[in-house]
Amino acid sequence: MAARKLPVKYRGGRKSNPIVSVAVLSVAIVVAAIILRGKPQDSSASAAQAPVVAQYDVVSVPVPVSYVPAGTPLKNIKIKWVSFPRHQLPPNALTSLDGLRDAVTVAALPASLPMFPDNFNRNGEYTNPVIGQIPPGMRAMTVRVDATAAVEGWARTGSIVDVLLVTKDKTTVVAEKVKIISAERSLDPNASVAENDIPGTVTLLVSQEQCLAINTAIPQGKIAFALRGAKDADVWSMTDFTSDRLGMGSRVASKSSNVNGYITVKGEKGEETYALSDGKWIRADVKPQGFFVAGEEREKDSR
Repeated sequence: MAARKLPVKYRGGRKSNPIVSVAVLSVAIVVAAIILRGKPQDSSASAAQAPVVAQYDVVSVPVPVSYVPAGTPLKNIKIKWVSFPRHQLPPNALTSLDGLRDAVTVAALPASLPMFPDNFNRNGEYTNPVIGQIPPGMRAMTVRVDATAAVEGWARTGSIVDVLLVTKDKTTVVAEKVKIISAERSLDPNASVAENDIPGTVTLLVSQEQCLAINTAIPQGKIAFALRGAKDADVWSMTDFTSDRLGMGSRVASKSSNVNGYITVKGEKGEETYALSDGKWIRADVKPQGFFVAGEEREKDSR
């Protein structure tokens, strides 16, 4: 009996379904991962592209356009307004010019920097800039000078000088440590000095006694200045010098000299004094410190 053959059905389609499903699932996973990773990256990039700018409270401040010398009326100063962060503005800096219409500067003002109330005289009592520089009890007086009297023009505003009276036979120190507050009506110590520019007059800040002494000396002869160094506070070792001492080697032993003796000799011209300095007898105009004259002691005892 022949065997019965049953029809065989093709089931290949059912076998391929798992492979397709796995492939589709894998693609979906990869796409989802890309999407998920892409979102934080976009967020951080946008955050980096958005700069954070600090916001400060600013205030408008008046400043000079250029350097302003002392003694300049405010109405003659070119002003511009600039914005300053309020936390960087110095204390007491001016933010308004109200009440300063007739004010005058009492100090030099740098360009483009804030101004302060103390830079101005705003009392309304005076507009003369020299008056604001005269302390109580002091005086200001003016003298005429030339090239030699004004130390070739270097004795200018701000300089410290000693005032000398020069006569035919004698030179005398009239006043020491006197400040020049104005030269040729200029209060600015930084004013440019042109070649051969010599002030004809200078204004001195003096004590009342110095004012009287200088004015008394002016008719007696010629006034000359001796310019001091910025840190020189010494006094003159001798305050006068006469013509009869010229050419005689007359001098005072310097501070560095070693003085070992001192004598007074009475001669035809009166008493002459000598000091034994560095092993040599020299003419002395003042008595060295630490020495005394026997005659002077007897006179004191008799009193």
